[in-house]
Amino acid sequence: MLLLFKIKNFLSFYEETVFDMFPNPKRTSFPNHVYNDIKVPLLKQAAIYGANGSGKSNFIKAIWFLKSFATNENFLKSVDLEDYFFQLVSEKQTKISFEIEFSNKGKYFIYSVDIEKKNINETLQLSGLGKSENKLLFKRNGNVISSPHLQNENSAKQLLMMNQQSSLLPLNQKFPVLSGEEIKEAYQWFENKLEIVSINSTVPLLIELMSQQTNLLKFANEIFENIGVGINSVKIADTPFDNWMSDNKNATYLQQIIEKDPLKPNMGITRMENNRNIFSVSIKKGVKTVQEFLFEQAGLAGYRKEMKISSQSDGTVRLLTLIPAIYNVITSQKVVFIDEIDNSIHPNLMFTLLQYFANTKSKGQLIYTTHTTKLINQQELLRPDEIWLTEKENGNTKMYSMNDFKIHNTINLENGYLDGRYGAVPQIRDFNE
Repeated sequence: MLLLFKIKNFLSFYEETVFDMFPNPKRTSFPNHVYNDIKVPLLKQAAIYGANGSGKSNFIKAIWFLKSFATNENFLKSVDLEDYFFQLVSEKQTKISFEIEFSNKGKYFIYSVDIEKKNINETLQLSGLGKSENKLLFKRNGNVISSPHLQNENSAKQLLMMNQQSSLLPLNQKFPVLSGEEIKEAYQWFENKLEIVSINSTVPLLIELMSQQTNLLKFANEIFENIGVGINSVKIADTPFDNWMSDNKNATYLQQIIEKDPLKPNMGITRMENNRNIFSVSIKKGVKTVQEFLFEQAGLAGYRKEMKISSQSDGTVRLLTLIPAIYNVITSQKVVFIDEIDNSIHPNLMFTLLQYFANTKSKGQLIYTTHTTKLINQQELLRPDEIWLTEKENGNTKMYSMNDFKIHNTINLENGYLDGRYGAVPQIRDFNE
């Protein structure tokens, strides 16, 4: 679970910015939106609003950047760090700073890192949650480590000298110079419990995922049955490869690929086209099999037909892509960030989907950016402390909560937001001037 996230000198976030998931104890609406069965009460969701170019996507990029750094020892080698520094200042700061507080397996962690081109400083602590002193797990300054869990100081120093641009978290997974289950649990949170869905995210293994997890496919059907997009059900069709090829004679390229590199158990081929999972080929029970999504749709005079994903709208495909992430938030303690959750999806449909999530007993947290003002509804969907706003001033993104304002529980927040009462709206000039 996420407690808070701090950003400094990353893209449009020049000054230190703090985002948190703490509920306002004075607000009593939607008590089911607050996890009270843990040491620190936390909100289950947050919506982030702001004008185009105000920094909403940069916020998602920041958590993506931190996750990538904390799980991939080669990440910084694949990017130009200078591109991520705040640019709109005469003397650029050359250090990106992050701090994140999170929980995993009932323990609370604080991970902070300063990233420079030639130097990394990072610290991992067990949080005392303000009630007791934090407990150091490790502190790393360049090539120097201090930790009560240090196995061999010389080995650790040599490891960091050879990997000066890497986080110690993924390095320690491969070369355990630090002992202690807690350090592994911190890494596992970044690796397994933190998920980021970008605007153009795809799930290449979506067909296989839903064919293996019957509950996930059942959840997808429950969503489609109730949101009114004209789809009665979605299923995955299994067709023997030779039979499928006889009906798809233009797919000879697939035969050539498999002849060149024969399929092996637990391996397969997925065809992606226009962000759609067109089909997947793998070995099922010893038989080469093609799997495809089929959507049962109603037509004229009660006629029904199973349609392939290639005939579905962008909104339907986007919704299908989001379903595993929403399912994960409901069924596990995952923290999922989604950029422009409403991309290609009608406001009414988005409202219904998020209302379904908000009213469903869940275990994780959903944090998303959006332009759909219909969601700013404190009577039916969101508490003020679940709404965050981004506004840019001289190129610098300022991020704040609607909870900072004195808001009565009867106020129409959507109208107030559109009127500019809380900021974070486009400043549009009159074109006729």
